[in-house]
Amino acid sequence: MKKIIKDYFTFSKKERIAASILLLLIGGFVAMPYLIPTKKIKPLVNKELQDALAKIQGKNTRIDSASDKEENFQTALEPVNHNPEIKSELFAFDPNTIDANGWKRLGLRDKTITTILNYRAKGGKFRNAADIGKIWGLKKEEAERLMAYVQIEAPAVPIFTPYPKNKITIQAVNISPIDINTATVEQFMQLPGIGRSLPYRILKFRDKLGGFFSVQQVKETYGMSDSVFQSILPYLKIEPASIKKININTASDFEISRHPYISREIAKAIVIYRTQHGPYRQLEDVKKIVFITQEMFDKIVPYITVQ
Repeated sequence: MKKIIKDYFTFSKKERIAASILLLLIGGFVAMPYLIPTKKIKPLVNKELQDALAKIQGKNTRIDSASDKEENFQTALEPVNHNPEIKSELFAFDPNTIDANGWKRLGLRDKTITTILNYRAKGGKFRNAADIGKIWGLKKEEAERLMAYVQIEAPAVPIFTPYPKNKITIQAVNISPIDINTATVEQFMQLPGIGRSLPYRILKFRDKLGGFFSVQQVKETYGMSDSVFQSILPYLKIEPASIKKININTASDFEISRHPYISREIAKAIVIYRTQHGPYRQLEDVKKIVFITQEMFDKIVPYITVQ
């Protein structure tokens, strides 16, 4: 172990010389700034510029505090002129009628004047002096300065001319009652308040039923309101007429179901019962079908037959 340490820290003659030279060089570089004197270079100075700056600073430092306070107080009392190049002039004006030159005399900027004129061109109106403060681009202090001079002219009140005392006579139209089973589209159109589409629907509904047996059936027409029906009811009548009937002993379920009062399920039940029990002998036999109520029977009985 000792031998290893000795061999590690032992230097040859050449190594000792090289180490000594290296140490001398390092020491020389470290000591060089202290051994060699350096020349201090004076900065270039513009003497004329320095003199001018000194004069300016001397003037700025000489302030009369009393006169400065008085000047500041007077400035605070003066109105703020945000547009120094335009001389403002205050006078009574109507913001709804004043032109661009008038706004300019009041001291407004061109951009603000354009905004006002565009607002009026689109139908905008100033109803009171406070509306001046709503102008886009007009500052609060400017608006307050102008409000005291606003004089809006009251709008003219329209004068209505009374109708002449002579009564207008309306010639009454004499409408005769019509038979709902034979009336045409043109005849239905003459009824008050019925319009142009309802007459066609009434005739279509009448054809599907096979005819009306009651005036109240007209109310069942699609789109017929109660108010319209009540207005045409005095002009409706029904004469005894032959209603087209369906023979439930011979018609198919499809033919029976085409009737507005008979659904497809009831039509099938009528045919099935006929197939199972034979032909119907009388109309009351239809009530033997369990889901045909008395109310339903009363509704369909004018349109069915067994012969």
